[in-house]
Order: sequence, then C-alpha cells, then structure tokens
Amino acid sequence: MAASSSASSLPLSSGSVITVSSSPAVGASSGGGGGTGSPCAACKFLRRKCQPDCVFAPYFPPDNPQKFVHVHRVFGASNVTKLLNELHPYQREDAVNSLAYEADMRLRDPVYGCVGVISVLQHQLRQLQQDLSRARFELSKYQMLARSYDGESAVARLGGAVNTTRYFMPCRASSS
Repeated sequence: MAASSSASSLPLSSGSVITVSSSPAVGASSGGGGGTGSPCAACKFLRRKCQPDCVFAPYFPPDNPQKFVHVHRVFGASNVTKLLNELHPYQREDAVNSLAYEADMRLRDPVYGCVGVISVLQHQLRQLQQDLSRARFELSKYQMLARSYDGESAVARLGGAVNTTRYFMPCRASSS
C-alpha cells in the first residue's frame, strides 16, 4: 500500500497526551499512477502497491471504489488489465465507462444485464414512434378538414354527420 500520514500518541507524565503526526513530503508520489498520494481504487481493493504506471489509476480514482468493485466482480481484474493494455490510450476511458455500466447492469439484473435495459428502451422507442405516427395521421385529417371545409359535407366525407358548428362557433352562455 502507499505511504500515508501517520499519527502516534505519546502519553506524558502529567496525564496529557501529545499527538505527533508525520505526513509525506508535498509533491512526493506515493503511488496512484497520477501522483495523487493515495492508491487507486483498484490497487486499494486488490491490496497491492499502486505503481506510477498503474493501468487502473486514471480510470478508477480512490474516491469511487464501488466502480472498480463492480467491474472486478463481473469481469475480473486480470481480464480488465488485458483489455486495457490491448487498447489505445485514447480508447481506454470509454472502455472503462462501458465496462462499469455493463457491470452495474449485470449486478442489478443477472439474467439480462444491459441487454434488458436496451430491450426496454427499444420497445419504448417503437411505442413512441407508433404514437407519433397516429398523431400525425390525426393531424393530417384535421388539416384536410380545415382546407376543404365547406359546411357539413366535409364532415360527412370523413365518416360522420356531426354538427361541427359547436366546435367552431364561440360558446354562448346557457340560461340553465
């Protein structure tokens, strides 16, 4: 593990306690790949020293350990290391974000994982496209009615003998 500030308590003869702390020198890298002073979430979880060239450090910061825990539980650290080493550095962040999302979804839904979410979203998209198509059809009927309005004959052509004057005339106060 990386070195961190340590504190020790020294009892005095008077019954008081003095706390002495030592912290690493400012600017000294104690692991973490980016010189942050603490190991990345992956090295911390795996209980190993975080080297300056750690492949996990840029993508699994120490303040978000759950991200690595989920990825490790689903894919394994060795497989993730192999995958990241095969990719160009500019592709790694997107790959890690995808792995993290897929791992989260797999832990939530062990059977379908992210495919279940994709399927639900595709179904919603189809439903919304059908709703939009129906709304456009209804709109076209009313636009056609407005263009060809010549009294009751336009309503009869669209399939009904409905008194439409109540829809187009201002309302009168009823004396009920």
